Formats: sequence, C-alpha cells, structure tokens
Amino acid sequence: MIFSIHIPKTAGTSFRNALKELYGDRLALFYGANDPATHPLLRVPRAELASRLPALADAGVEVLHGHYHLSLVESAIVDPRRQLWTWLRDPVERVISHYSFIKERPTKWAFDKEIKAGTLPLTGFARKNRIRNIHSTFLSGVELKDFAFVGITERFELGLALLFGADAPQLNRRYNAINERVDVTPREIAKLHALNREDINLYAEGLRLMIDRVAAAQAVETPERPKAAGTGIVRRLIRKAS
Repeated sequence: MIFSIHIPKTAGTSFRNALKELYGDRLALFYGANDPATHPLLRVPRAELASRLPALADAGVEVLHGHYHLSLVESAIVDPRRQLWTWLRDPVERVISHYSFIKERPTKWAFDKEIKAGTLPLTGFARKNRIRNIHSTFLSGVELKDFAFVGITERFELGLALLFGADAPQLNRRYNAINERVDVTPREIAKLHALNREDINLYAEGLRLMIDRVAAAQAVETPERPKAAGTGIVRRLIRKAS
C-alpha cells in the first residue's frame, strides 16, 4: 500500500482529487474518525489506524491519503522508497495560508474560535506545538531522501508529471485555496522563520531532491500503477515553469 501523507495547506486536497481520478475506489482517505470523507473501515481513533490497514488492503485499496502522522503507519511500511509520498510547501507561506484559511472559513480546526475572534494573532498561532515545524512532525521516522516521492507545492504540476508521467491529471483549479492572504509584516515573517527552522531545513532538502529528480528525469519507483514518468512531459513543464 502507498501512504500519501497530507500535511495541511500543502495542496493535499488538489492531490487528493488527482488521486481520485487515477485510483477511484482503490483510494482511501483518512481525516479523522468523524470526518465524512474518511473511509468507512477507518472510522477509528488515530492510534488504531495501523490495525485497520489489513482490512483496507483486503478491500482492494492501494493508496491511503490524508492527515495522519507517518508514525501511525510506520509498522506497515516495508519499503519507504516505494510506499511513501508527500508534498512540502515553503514553511512560512504554509503557516500564513493555514492561518488565513481558518480565519476566512468555517472549520473544525483547533484555534478556530480564537482566530476568528481576533484573540490569537498569526505569531501566536505559529507558536502552537501543533503548528510549529508541522512538516517535521508529520514525517518524523523516515528520512526524506528515502521517500518514494516528495513534491513541492509551488511546483505542483511538475510534481504530478514526475510522479504520474503521461497519466498526470489536468486539474481545472486548486482546491481549498484561500481567497485572501492575511497581511504580514517583515517582523512577523522573521518570527515565522525562527519558529520553523526544522521545517525550513526539511523544505530545502525537498527542493534539492526535486531538482535532482528533474535533472535526471528520474522515474519514481512505485507499484505497477502509476506508470513511470517520461522525460518529454517533464521537460515541457520545466520550460513552462521557467
């Protein structure tokens, strides 16, 4: 089984739609026991997620995508170079986007009421343990270089091409995008940098991995589906991005 770890506000909902197009019923989602999007077999406490994976595999599921820490499924990972996918985003922009999203939408996120009431500022939100260095928290347990795929949100289409090749879906829009980014001062940005140093280092490593993969036009090693990426589509997207 492939484990696609959706770190909040890293284009994971857009990726979820791409996966749905490619995998259909062979895709399962986990966003917590009470979330309607969660697969029926996974409506259990997070700590019991790994115990439900055999039943999920028996049901024909090939990819599990959602908000869960790698540590919750680590016991089921035989070969991370074939089984682990994730996306990273500039850590400062991720925090700003996360805060802006909660501020403008009705959500079930923690800190929702304080943010909407104006009693929790951006830097206070960023100091919360659940928010600070969130990439590192979600992915702890396996080195990034050992993942089968690490996408960069800012190069989303290129990442899809690297992963799926000619099968890469053409999404008409980004999903769950914010309508208005909160105003941020240079001083606040400096504080966000200081609070997310681990994630900034991880993001830099992710960028290096993507650059290396693009330079080599290297196919991602996965189970039979998806097919390996060809160099043609990757080169076209590189030219488009530049």
